[in-house]
Amino acid sequence: MVMSIKPMSPFLGAEIEGVNLCGTLSSEVFAAINKALLEHIVVVVRGQKLSPKTYVEVMSQFGVPGKQSHSKELHRDHPEIWIIDSRNSEIDAAGKRMVFGSECWHTDHTHLEKPPKLTSLYAVRLPETGGDTEFANAYRLYGRLSAEHSERISNLYVMYGADRHVTFREADRDSFSVPSRHPLVRTHPETGRRALYIHPLKMQSIEGMTTEESETFVNELLEATIDLSELYRHQWRLGDLVLIDNRACLHKAARDYDPTVGRVMHRMIIQGDRPV
Repeated sequence: MVMSIKPMSPFLGAEIEGVNLCGTLSSEVFAAINKALLEHIVVVVRGQKLSPKTYVEVMSQFGVPGKQSHSKELHRDHPEIWIIDSRNSEIDAAGKRMVFGSECWHTDHTHLEKPPKLTSLYAVRLPETGGDTEFANAYRLYGRLSAEHSERISNLYVMYGADRHVTFREADRDSFSVPSRHPLVRTHPETGRRALYIHPLKMQSIEGMTTEESETFVNELLEATIDLSELYRHQWRLGDLVLIDNRACLHKAARDYDPTVGRVMHRMIIQGDRPV
């Protein structure tokens, strides 16, 4: 079967079929996937059968796997993999399981000095219905701002630390011990394009603002820039491997299923550089 790449929306997202990622990728296949990722920001590779070992081998071809700050849920034999199982998610104030990643639009692991350039999610178990993930093109979010507004936020920096909505574990202390400082708008190192870059729940504050002022500012910013008609909503199939360019994308899990039924993703991140 010949590899094909099909855009999933006019704004971001592409589907790749006809490729088996098990084993070493040829230079041509890797170049095609990487080009699609830079162009479409989110790439879905369908129909994969990846053991944890093979998954690590595949993703290692895209860069160095990063350490994830969730020690309790890391794969026992392959700690590069975080097992995101909805049945083990945090309990909310009402005593119900939370849908992890559904609290806000975000990019991953901004608490690190060098956040990941790439996140991958591999679908292992899915509910009968729901469990979608939504994606927003962060280039377009920035481009939607007026010249005056974009100039203002381009000079803002955010201090990041541990998530405010999950339990802090002692084993993960090292991951959060040193706060990170990143621009609210970053320049993609490969495309040269500017994008909105934020994780509200890891945000301690925007420099020059209080925590409360920072939260209000970011909430209003996202409300003003995210156009629901331009999102890509991914409806998962078993065996989907989704690659996300964290430097140009915000994402959020949909609250469209019961977490207790079990939705399991294997997640890996690939080390990136310091945002500028």
